[in-house]
Amino acid sequence: MSKQEERTESGVSRRSVLLSAGAAAGVLGIGGKQTLDSLTRDATSGSVDGLFDETQVLNTACAPNCRGKCPLNVHVRDGQIKFVEPQMTDDEQYRRGCLLGQSHVQRVYSPKRLKYPMVRSDWSPGDPNPEGRGEGAEFEQVSWDEALDYVAEEMLRVREEYGPESVFFHTGSGDNGMGTTIFGRLASMFGGTQQGWSIDSNVGIGFNRVTGYGYFLPPTNESEDWVNANTIIVWGSDLLASQFQNDASKVLDAMESGAKLVVVDPVYTTTAAKADLWLPIKPGKDTHLALAMINEVLTEGIYDAEFLRERTTAGALVRDDTGELLRMGDIDGSDDDRVVGVHSETGEPVPLEPDTYADVELFGQYEVDGIEATTGLTLLEDHVQEYSPEAVADVAELDAEDIRTAARWLATRGPGGIASSYALGRYKYGHVFGQTYAILLALTGDYGKSGTIHAQHPLGASLSSGDYGSPEGAEGAQSLRMHEVPDALENGEPYPIKAIYGMESNMLVNQFPDRQRWMDLLENVDMFAMADIHRTPTVQHADILLPAAHWFEREDITDAWGSHPHISYRTKAHDPLWDARDDYYIINDLGEKLGYDDLFLNDKRAELEEIASNDDRFDFDELREKGNVRIDVDVIKYQDPFPTDTGRIEIYDEDQPVEDEGTVLDLPRPIEDRTTDDHELADEYPLMFMQKHSKWRIHSQWADNAMVRKMNPEPTLDVHPSDARERGIDEGDYVRVYNDRGEVVVRAEYNEGMQPGLINIDQGWWAEDFVEGSLQDLTHMEVNDLAPTFAFYDVRAEIEPAPDVDTSMYTDPESADWLGDYPSEGDAQ
Repeated sequence: MSKQEERTESGVSRRSVLLSAGAAAGVLGIGGKQTLDSLTRDATSGSVDGLFDETQVLNTACAPNCRGKCPLNVHVRDGQIKFVEPQMTDDEQYRRGCLLGQSHVQRVYSPKRLKYPMVRSDWSPGDPNPEGRGEGAEFEQVSWDEALDYVAEEMLRVREEYGPESVFFHTGSGDNGMGTTIFGRLASMFGGTQQGWSIDSNVGIGFNRVTGYGYFLPPTNESEDWVNANTIIVWGSDLLASQFQNDASKVLDAMESGAKLVVVDPVYTTTAAKADLWLPIKPGKDTHLALAMINEVLTEGIYDAEFLRERTTAGALVRDDTGELLRMGDIDGSDDDRVVGVHSETGEPVPLEPDTYADVELFGQYEVDGIEATTGLTLLEDHVQEYSPEAVADVAELDAEDIRTAARWLATRGPGGIASSYALGRYKYGHVFGQTYAILLALTGDYGKSGTIHAQHPLGASLSSGDYGSPEGAEGAQSLRMHEVPDALENGEPYPIKAIYGMESNMLVNQFPDRQRWMDLLENVDMFAMADIHRTPTVQHADILLPAAHWFEREDITDAWGSHPHISYRTKAHDPLWDARDDYYIINDLGEKLGYDDLFLNDKRAELEEIASNDDRFDFDELREKGNVRIDVDVIKYQDPFPTDTGRIEIYDEDQPVEDEGTVLDLPRPIEDRTTDDHELADEYPLMFMQKHSKWRIHSQWADNAMVRKMNPEPTLDVHPSDARERGIDEGDYVRVYNDRGEVVVRAEYNEGMQPGLINIDQGWWAEDFVEGSLQDLTHMEVNDLAPTFAFYDVRAEIEPAPDVDTSMYTDPESADWLGDYPSEGDAQ
C-alpha cells in the first residue's frame, strides 16, 4: 500500500481533527494543568507544568498588522496565561492596548488552533491531486520530521526541475516579530521568490512623485506631536474605530487643545460623529475635492508664499516648447541642471537650491534668453480653474461652502494637515489623490513643522536587520509583486511557481481579491505548505499544515512599524501547546534539511541577538530586561531637503507620467474606474461595494475568537434603508450580493450612515463564515500602470432578497459549539 493510500485509509477529517479539542479546551480555565496535559500528545510535548509556582508578570507585545502593536503584560499562574494588560512603555503617552489584544488568552487556548503537523490524505510527492484541496480536504497527522522532509524534498525537486525561483516563499502581515526576517534569510540562501506588495501602496506612490517620500502612506510626524495641529483632516479613515490605541487618542488630545477636525468620508463613521465638519463625499471623487481645495487656496491667496519659495518648485519655470523645467544649462550652455526661477526684483534668472529661500516670482509667463516659460504655480492655477468649489460640489455631492471652510481652516489656522488613509488607495487610480494632496499641503506650508500631518498613522519604529537577510554565499531571492504572481502560476511568466511555503498569512484564499481565481491558480502548484496558528481558509487549501506557536509561546523581538517609536521583547509565557512549534525552529530545521547546516544558530535567543546587533539604536540586554525601549526617530518629519531631483517639492512633474487610459499626470487629473456614473456596469450593478475595516478584527485575525464572536457573530451587509426598501428587503433579511464575478449571501442591516448607492461588508471575515460565497468573490484583480495596487473598493454590485437559504450555521449548537459557554480565562475561540 502506498503512503497516499495509507493516509487515505487513516485520513482524519477536518472537523474531527482540527476541532476535536473543542470540548476539552472549553474548560481550560477550570481544569488547569491537568487539562493542558491531556491535550498534549505525550508527557513532554507542549507540557507547561512546573514552569511557574506563582503568578508572574511577563513582558510581551501584540503585533498584528494594526496601528497599535502594543507592549503587553501577560500574567501567568500555574503554567497558564490568566490575564493580559497594557505594559508601561518608556514613554507613558504610548501606553495603550485594546480589547482585541487583551483577548489573546482566547487565541492561545482556542480549539481551532492547528495542533499537529498534518498532510492532506490524497497528496503525495509527484501526485499532488490539486483538485482535492479545499473545504472538504482530509488530513493525516504526521511527525514534524516527516512533514519537513516532504517540504524540503519538494523544494529541492522543484529547484532542480524548474529553478530556485519557482519556489515561492509567501509571507503576510500576521505578525511584526522576526519571523519574516528569519524566513527571508532562508529564501535568500535558497534563491527562491519572495513577494512584493500590491496592497495599499497607491496613495504613497502618488505622494512620492511630488516629494520623493512615500510607498504605502507617506511619513508623518509621530503621533505625540499631533496635539500641536490646529486643523486635522481625516480623509477616508475611521480612526476612532480601527486605530483607537495611539492615533485616535492624539487626535482627541488635539481637539481638546482647540484643533478643528474635518472628516472626509462617504460613511457617517464613529470619527465623523466627532468632527467639526463632515464632508460626505461621493465615492471616488476625492481627487476632485482636493483640487477644489487647491482652487480655493489659490483664488483666495491664502497660500504660504515663503514656504513655496524656499522648499518647492512653485516658482520654477516650465518651458512652453518642451514641457520640461528650465535649467541653468539651457541658458548658459553648461551642464548645470539646477532649475530656474525669475527674481522678483531684478527679473534675472536665478537657480533654485534645495531648502534655500529664493525671492522668485510665483506666477507669470516669462522669456529667458529667448526661451518662453511659465511658472509651475501658474500652470497649476490655470489647471484648477475648472475645479471650483461649486463645480466639485455638484460632482462630489457636497456643499461648496463646506469645501471652502475645510480649505480655509487648513490654510489659515496654523500648522495642520491631512491624515490620509489606505482607503483612497483602494480605488484603482488612488495614486492621483496622493499626488494632489501632496501639492495641497505644499501650498499651505505644512511640511517640516510641529503640528503637521500627512498620513493616518506615523512610521513608528522599524528594526534594522542590516545584512542578516543576505548571508554569505546566498543565491539571492527574486521578487514578484502580488499582482504579478497569478501570471507566474498560470502562464509561467516570468517563471513558473511550482511550490509554495507560506507563513503569517491568510491572503491567498481569503484576503486577496478574486478569491475563486486564486483557488484555481493553486491547482498549478505541486506542493503548498502553510505554517500558522489557526486553521484559516488559506491553511485549509494547503497540502502540508505546520502548527505554529502563538506569540505568547515564543521568545521574539517586535518592532512597531506604523505605530509608535518602540522596540519590544516577547518573553515566552509557556511552551507551545500540543505539537506546535516556534516558526524559528521550523525554519531552522527546514534549512538543515535543505543542506544549510550553518545558516542558523539553532538557538532562538542567540539568533535574535544577532539580528538586533545590526541596529545600534538599542541594547539587546536592556531590551530583554525592560520589555520595550524607545528608539531615536525624528518626531517631526520633512526637515531635510526632499529626495527629488531638485531637492524640493515638485509641484509640476516634468516626467509627465501617463496612466493606462492615456491621462498625462504632469499635474493631477482625476481618473476613475467603476465609480463613474456612466461605467459600463453601472446600470446592471448600480451599487458601489466596499469592505471597510472593523473594530472587531485585524484584517482576518480574531475572526475566530470566541469573545469577539459573542458580540459580532456573523457578517452583515450595511445598506441604506432606501436602497433596501426599493428592492423589497427588510432589515434582518438575508440578501444575495452579486455582480459579474460572483456572489455572497449575508444578513442585511439598515444603516443610515451609509449614503444611498453604497453598501459594505466589513473585511476580514473568513469564507466559512458566510452562508454562501465570500466578499472576495465580488472583487477583481485589475490594477493601474503607475502604482499597481489591488482596488478593493472599486467594485460594483447589486443586491436582492436571497432565496431560501440554510442559516443554521449561526444557531445550530453542533455547528457553533466553539461559541458556547466559556470561562473567563483560557477558552476556545
